Amino acid sequence: MTTLTSLSKNSPATSPSATMETAGISPVNSAVIDSAPATSPSSVVKLGAVGTRAVDGASRAPLVWERSGKDAVSALVARNYNYLPSANRFKDLGAALLERFKTDGSDYSQSLQQAPEDTDTNTYDTLLYSQLAPFHHLGDNQTGLTITTKSGTTVTLALDSSEQGVGVQVKSSGKLTDDERAALAGLSAAFQKAIDGLAAVPPKVDLSGLIKFDASVLSSVDLHSELKLNETDTQRLDFHADAKQRSVHFSGPAGEAKIAVDLSQPTSWGSKEQQAKALTTYLRQFDQAAMRGHGDAELTGLFKDAFTEMHSDYGPQPPAPWQQIKLTDQDHAILTGLADFSASITQAEKSPNPLRTSENDTFAYQTSQSTSVQGRTQLDRAISQQQQSQLKASYHEPSRPGAKLDLTEDPASQNYNFVLIDDSASSSAALAYDEGALAKATLEQSASHSTRTLKYLMDKLVDDTTIPSSAQHIRDLLDTLAPRKKPDEDQRRRTLETVNQQIFLKPEPGDIPQ
Repeated sequence: MTTLTSLSKNSPATSPSATMETAGISPVNSAVIDSAPATSPSSVVKLGAVGTRAVDGASRAPLVWERSGKDAVSALVARNYNYLPSANRFKDLGAALLERFKTDGSDYSQSLQQAPEDTDTNTYDTLLYSQLAPFHHLGDNQTGLTITTKSGTTVTLALDSSEQGVGVQVKSSGKLTDDERAALAGLSAAFQKAIDGLAAVPPKVDLSGLIKFDASVLSSVDLHSELKLNETDTQRLDFHADAKQRSVHFSGPAGEAKIAVDLSQPTSWGSKEQQAKALTTYLRQFDQAAMRGHGDAELTGLFKDAFTEMHSDYGPQPPAPWQQIKLTDQDHAILTGLADFSASITQAEKSPNPLRTSENDTFAYQTSQSTSVQGRTQLDRAISQQQQSQLKASYHEPSRPGAKLDLTEDPASQNYNFVLIDDSASSSAALAYDEGALAKATLEQSASHSTRTLKYLMDKLVDDTTIPSSAQHIRDLLDTLAPRKKPDEDQRRRTLETVNQQIFLKPEPGDIPQ
């Protein structure tokens, strides 16, 4: 992926005419555009024989605009096509398309592309390239944003880029109100940050702004992105957020990750402080899994960033119906404080040993949380939460610490260990009340590890060892949470904090009390 090029404050003026001159389009061609009659989005404006983009001093085929028009978006299209590599040509464009809604709610379409290089601009070939279809849904790199309002109107933005051109579109299924246009414009910076993050090297997941959409006016936000990294690899991302759920799925040559968050049980959410502690605990578990399974650091970093952002801000908790069960501080003590979720990361398989191609380096990790709140009334409520994780991985390492691993078809290079990891962990906490009094409080935790090591020396298997370990513990919390002697307020608070620290997953069997 190409590094995003920043433009200095002394960049050329962004008026269409000035920008087109810097893009290799002569003032003559600007005049053609300026004087052209208004055109429909599907028509093509021909710039003429001298309208070419020069690269390294070489004259290229003419540039073809979809439509005429003096506007900021057209100026950015010209600037980005001239100055930036293909993967970075959405710079500032996402924000500009949404900022249009501050003053204009109409649809918009513009594209700039090269005519075929073998076009003879001194002949009637010009008639051929003047009929080029607009450059939409044709790019190697594509980003789309779909926003649905509370009233049901859908607004779609589409951005395309490749070596041949740049295209942008905005479409709305209906007329927008002033409040809807303001809410759309309010997402301009967030949309651009998401675009720039994906185009960065290394890529970053920056969806925090899109998550914070104005839920009083908008009902959902969807983002789709495809960036071509080379001839064979494409990086993809899909994001969705509404009042009940949010999810992200990204994939690339290193592997893929999926995260889905359920926002349908706001009564189980904890305080901001409790959520922050839970996030720190989970991120530490991800690091532990990546270290044990030799996971890819960059992919793990993206996974951690996305997981954090998916849980960064659930928005204001809606008022609970009068009949809904309300949770107390004691109930929240056995919960992580996070909304329920499922998350997984799967690394692309590699086969580093040419003599044993069936021995693949792999890494697959998944984790989830599920909460249940039941009961006919507040007095007989029951609360439970289950957490689980699973790690399956395999990797090659030198047979001697500090040695270099360089596997070839030469048997003398075949000195290594092939390690297979199979781990799992779970934690389940539950409370139940009878006529308002705590009647049950349990915490059940388990963890298991399996490490199989195949040792090869001079291409011969000399050892095959499997080391298993496991632990399980069930703890009764009734006396802790409902002691016979009523504690003072400070002591009660410390007890609840201690219990809350204990309910998280413990992936290492040695960390589970015996």
